[in-house]
Amino acid sequence: MSIDNPFYHRGAIRQARYFHGRTAVTAQILELLYNGQSVSLIGPRRIGKSSLLLHLQRQPRPDGRTPLIMLLDCQEVGGSTAENVYESLLCSLRETAVEANIPLKEEDHIGTYRALDRTLRQLYRQEIPVIILLDEFELLAGNPELSPYFFARLRGLTTKYGLAYLTASQRPLFAITAQEEILSSPFFNIFVTVPLGLFTNDEARTLLEKRTADSAYHLSPALTAHLLTLVGTHPFFLHIAGYHAYQAMAHGADMEPFANLNNAIESEADSHLHYLWQNLSVDEQHALIIAGGDVDSVRHLQQQCLLILANVEKDRARFTYSNRILRDFIRRQEADGIIQAGLFVIDEQRHQVWAELRLLKLTNSQFDLLRCLCQRSGEVVHGDELETAVWGSPSSDPDRLKTLIKRLRHAITPHQKCIVSERGVGYTLRSNE
Repeated sequence: MSIDNPFYHRGAIRQARYFHGRTAVTAQILELLYNGQSVSLIGPRRIGKSSLLLHLQRQPRPDGRTPLIMLLDCQEVGGSTAENVYESLLCSLRETAVEANIPLKEEDHIGTYRALDRTLRQLYRQEIPVIILLDEFELLAGNPELSPYFFARLRGLTTKYGLAYLTASQRPLFAITAQEEILSSPFFNIFVTVPLGLFTNDEARTLLEKRTADSAYHLSPALTAHLLTLVGTHPFFLHIAGYHAYQAMAHGADMEPFANLNNAIESEADSHLHYLWQNLSVDEQHALIIAGGDVDSVRHLQQQCLLILANVEKDRARFTYSNRILRDFIRRQEADGIIQAGLFVIDEQRHQVWAELRLLKLTNSQFDLLRCLCQRSGEVVHGDELETAVWGSPSSDPDRLKTLIKRLRHAITPHQKCIVSERGVGYTLRSNE
């Protein structure tokens, strides 16, 4: 990977000059934390939670009081005993204090709750606010070695010393605990939930523009627009798109048409999309294919930044995919009882058909006819085969199939040109995407 490429980030962004956006959510979280309110930051994989936590560590407090903001990656303590977690918390706290030139007395027994408590008392007496950031918190909340008493002690520290916690996880706190009795701990009652989602349109555009401002190559407005259409406003995908566009320019590749970039971008994004797809339930996969469905599934897909609200029609919310590479990926996936062919998605079990995420109203005969064409999409299907699929056997009436084809074309308008007549043979379903 070329070090000159400004879009090299695939992990957490550690340097302040590369951190971009998140102004509103940063202000919201800091205001809560500075007032002693603990926060649960929820966001899907690769959305930028770790980068935001590192950014929060660097923020000065407006009132002049210098908070001590320490960060612990809970991957370090997954499966650890309570004593090991106390030790990790204390070591991180003391290291942060050393960096901030805050004097602290040494502790002999650092693997104990008492040692952590005494250190926090020293900071409290110096009127130094403490904020503890816990990244990958599901590994701590789901640790079977930790008891409700452990979490109750963590809660007690907020009462004694006014400290605040920020936990970062992919799922809400109630969904990541190892045991029901742990969830009942008062520790889990002190959090305000703040979701972390996609960039705004302005944040996405300015990321692409600012990253190349001082570079040898610049993204043209037309190329920027193409990348935004392709990957949307997801931070991770934006870095992938920007990286491959920059590499192509640096190597003198032909940039016209811009679609030449798509394969490289989609190839790198594919593994992340596979991870997301495989971690969805069957109902959620179905809801993602049709960009709709039951409320709980759609809400989860929104939280995963897979679906976004398109508009509201007649008091009914319509959703769409968060970017084009996701849409194309979904169209390549297989799901039981689902047929995907070009613009069309057929749910055989529910007897429903969508075209460009809009539910179509078809008769049973029209449904059977379209299903047969979709099953053989791109192939010429003989008239006798189509009649058998609809009526059980070929018809003696030569106009019967023609009439049904005409009515089906009308029912799927404006996509009627997808059904092409092959004179003397049958019909073909072709995509007009």
